[in-house]
Amino acid sequence: MKYMFDSVRVRLTLWYAGVLALSLIAFAIVIYYAAGNIFHKRQDESLRSTAQTVASAYVEELGEVHSEATAGQVVLAEITFPNRYVQLTDNTGKHLASSAITFPIPSSVLAEARARGFSHAIVNNLRIAVVPLSSDQTLGYAAVAEPLSVVEDGLAELRRDLFAGVLLVLLLASGGGYFLARKSLAPIASMNSQTQRISAENLSARLDVTNSRDELGQLAITINDLLARLQNSFNEQQRFIADASHELRTPLAVLRGETEVALGKTRTVDEYQESLWLIQDEAERLSRIVEDLFILAREPINTPAAFNKERLSLNDAVRDCARAAQVLAVRKGVRLKLENDFPSIALNGDEELIKRMLLNLLDNAVKYTPTGGEISLALARQNGNAEIVVRDTGIGIPATDQARVFDRFFRVDKARARALGGAGLGLSIVQWIVEVHGGEISVASAPGEGSTFTVLFPLAVPQTSFPGKVSD
Repeated sequence: MKYMFDSVRVRLTLWYAGVLALSLIAFAIVIYYAAGNIFHKRQDESLRSTAQTVASAYVEELGEVHSEATAGQVVLAEITFPNRYVQLTDNTGKHLASSAITFPIPSSVLAEARARGFSHAIVNNLRIAVVPLSSDQTLGYAAVAEPLSVVEDGLAELRRDLFAGVLLVLLLASGGGYFLARKSLAPIASMNSQTQRISAENLSARLDVTNSRDELGQLAITINDLLARLQNSFNEQQRFIADASHELRTPLAVLRGETEVALGKTRTVDEYQESLWLIQDEAERLSRIVEDLFILAREPINTPAAFNKERLSLNDAVRDCARAAQVLAVRKGVRLKLENDFPSIALNGDEELIKRMLLNLLDNAVKYTPTGGEISLALARQNGNAEIVVRDTGIGIPATDQARVFDRFFRVDKARARALGGAGLGLSIVQWIVEVHGGEISVASAPGEGSTFTVLFPLAVPQTSFPGKVSD
């Protein structure tokens, strides 16, 4: 019984049956009392009409025989009514003549008949109607009575019919309601069955959409969209894990191999130093990869404690990053030019993340700009935004790859990027930092002509776009 009520179909049917039962019972009660009033009203009208007929016949007969007793006996003999009793009285209520039975008539009923021309009363389980025999109210009264059971029997039959009808309608409606609920919820049961069969191995499966215009169709479409997002996230996670494992495998293999070679036999100091330098380079590369992965791991968490949002000078951040990147540019034989001659631009954000974003862009430009090339870093105010532009004269990016340069572990030239120590995470981190600050980043490039990365930061960042504590 407990599990039966866990079914939505059963609960809907019970709710429907309950509401319908209350409605039918209320309707039956109204019908019953309305019918009772009508039955009693018609009984009173019929008794009154009969009494008036008897009175008229009595007056006519009295005019012929000139005897009250004889006139009464003649009228009662000629006029008979089934289940009705007629009684004639004089003006004081004294009995003159009657049919099968006699019944007392209270003086208050006679007084009302004199005042109104008729009256009704209940006497000994009889409903009576009393009217004067003549318009001058001098001859007496005619009374007609009928058992109350005549109306009560009709009402009892009506009660039985209403009870049977309500019960029958309720049973039929409940059965129809259960059928409709089952038919209406059948798509949900089908969706539940299909959803249970979907697992990590078959996230590409989708729910059937029978009617895209109704609520269940819209629910199926929403679930399918959710499954598509889950599939994309799962595939992205698998690809991320595979790429991260691949990137970590190479420096770890180099570290292990070089260590085994160095320990394989006794070597000179120079050979040990050469091995240590190689181990140091690979350890630094491994450290950069791990640090980048740690930064990207913060992205989905997005907790306020992970950021320190404060008022910062974008000009100072740009100058600091330009000075740091100048060392790399000089070592590579590349010229770095800074364009920053304008009033100070303030921004609410995490200074460390902003600098990490700038250094990643500059480091990327230095890596892919050949010796003798040029890199420019510019900061400007454009239409209520702070605009940062990093332009280089490097190898450029093919048009087919420009949409993917911000994907994790994506590298246009994998062999060249690996030789330069890149893991394909720098631009992914740049994009993430820009987005959590409510900004936008775009790239324009052509092979052999260099690349231009443009970052736009709104100078009034909405609170919802960047989680963190403001400390202006």
